[in-house]
Amino acid sequence: MKMIYCSCNISVLEQVVEIIDSFQIKDYQIFDQVLSRNRLADPRLNTAVWPGYNASLILQVREQEKANQLMQKLRDFNRSAANVSEVLTACSWTIDDYIYDQS
Repeated sequence: MKMIYCSCNISVLEQVVEIIDSFQIKDYQIFDQVLSRNRLADPRLNTAVWPGYNASLILQVREQEKANQLMQKLRDFNRSAANVSEVLTACSWTIDDYIYDQS
């Protein structure tokens, strides 16, 4: 099982969610209005000087192959980004334990 973290400009959040949903991934959380700095674009700190903000998503993906395919699709998304402020960041790691049951 993989955990995937993704951070993107709020302007492309809907597109990123569409990508995730196309893989039929049901376990994810969205954090809206995340303040962000990255090495490519201007900071998005939601201030007068640095307007805008990001969204972050955390996904729990059970199938390794699906996680690999999603990461590739996110790389493809970056290759087709209209400008540097639309480039997202993503990383993944192995989940050692995951609890979600109804008991």
